[in-house]
Amino acid sequence: MLIGTSRVMGQNKSAVAPADLKGIWQMCFYVSGVPNTPGELKPSNSFKILSDDGKFTNMTVIPNHGAIIIGAGTYKQTAENAYTEHVEKNLHLPQLVGSDNILEFEMKGGDVMVLKFFVKTDKDGNDINSWYYETWKRVKMPAAYPKDLVR
Repeated sequence: MLIGTSRVMGQNKSAVAPADLKGIWQMCFYVSGVPNTPGELKPSNSFKILSDDGKFTNMTVIPNHGAIIIGAGTYKQTAENAYTEHVEKNLHLPQLVGSDNILEFEMKGGDVMVLKFFVKTDKDGNDINSWYYETWKRVKMPAAYPKDLVR
């Protein structure tokens, strides 16, 4: 008589399905001429680069002066709808330097990403306990060179 035993292993619950976060993202704002209506998504001068190598860079373009980097560090997706930025440099929110900032994200149609993150203190250490919401649109390459582009 042969007696056998078997053991069934469940799937690893710590594995996170990767989201399509990599790329160049432009911060946008909703603009409307009508109250209580979000309006049209308009671009700003701020960009977020999420690289293949796990690095992030935040930059802004100052019209007629050029671009500057305002934040940098590393990032890693840590949940199905969240990633963590380890902030190495940040001019806008210097209180985040050296910390891990958890950003919850919601993808809207693949090319728009809404980020939500919490900031406990302002740059002077005062409690602000505030949630920030940002809307980002993926920068894409058009099929042809735009005729009206001024470089």
